Amino acid sequence: MATTRTAVRVQPAFDDAGAVRKVIEAAGPFWPLSRYAGNPEEMQALGGRSGSDNGGAAPSAFTPPWFRQDFALAGRPVVADAGVILDNSRFVDAARAVYGEAAVVRPSTVYVNVMGPTPFPFAAHLDVPAFRGVTRADHPIWLLKVMKTSGLFEAWRVWIATAVSWFYAGPGGDFYYWPDGPDDAHAVERAPFDNVAVVADNEATFHGVGPLGRPGDRMPRGLSHESRLVRGDGEWLVVHDDAVVASYTDEVVRITVSWKADVHADAAAAARADSGADCLDLERVVAMFLDDLHARGIDAALPSDPLRDRTWVGLLGTTYVDPSPAIG
Repeated sequence: MATTRTAVRVQPAFDDAGAVRKVIEAAGPFWPLSRYAGNPEEMQALGGRSGSDNGGAAPSAFTPPWFRQDFALAGRPVVADAGVILDNSRFVDAARAVYGEAAVVRPSTVYVNVMGPTPFPFAAHLDVPAFRGVTRADHPIWLLKVMKTSGLFEAWRVWIATAVSWFYAGPGGDFYYWPDGPDDAHAVERAPFDNVAVVADNEATFHGVGPLGRPGDRMPRGLSHESRLVRGDGEWLVVHDDAVVASYTDEVVRITVSWKADVHADAAAAARADSGADCLDLERVVAMFLDDLHARGIDAALPSDPLRDRTWVGLLGTTYVDPSPAIG
């Protein structure tokens, strides 16, 4: 386990926040957050709404104006000059403050979310976890989430430090997080954000965003996975079917920079992870679930297809529940 579950506030987040913003504005296009989810359940796992704005339609029926682009993957920039974000020593130092001074911190990922005004929150959620041998590269997000909730696989969980920072000075868009668990008091960062970041284990620390914008702000309708956000002349343009359906000034757009690093407790733990020793596989995961279910007195049978058997998937979902706190 990490040495603490407390988040670390970093200010200043960047040596040159203006340079970071220039990198973001030169990038694009940004794609809807829903594009990163393979199905409605994965959208919920990424923090999306559980229903639409018109009374409970499936999440796939509604695409909010939340857009994302990857800036670094697998420890390498994929956008020009994104190293100014990836190679931030302040975030590395903060990760060690969370996980321990001996921790080996390896920056891996940067992505940027750009959000237009929305009258509802980005629900409190946990980021998608990873385990040695079982990651989202070849396993569904629902399985990873229930593995984390169960607590059975903490010895294999990949520690991932996340630094979240923002560019936004308008109304709303407050960042809520629960550093001591969902049953304790939340902390909050409010706009105007002044070159500040919060570094935490976001696979274990609930976090979310309050409603963004002013009452009466309108959202573009009819967006889909193929819609995109691009930078125009001093503004942001939402494009759908090659037509501009909305435009936002910088004052109303909330930019979130997310930096992630793989963390190991010390050099020995890093070497063990690098060697691939003692990794999980699906058979072992299922066996551990079955043992725990039987210990709870639940009569569960070995599923023939543990990734698709609806009875099995439903049983795990109802047995291992980690309710998220409410924003507001």
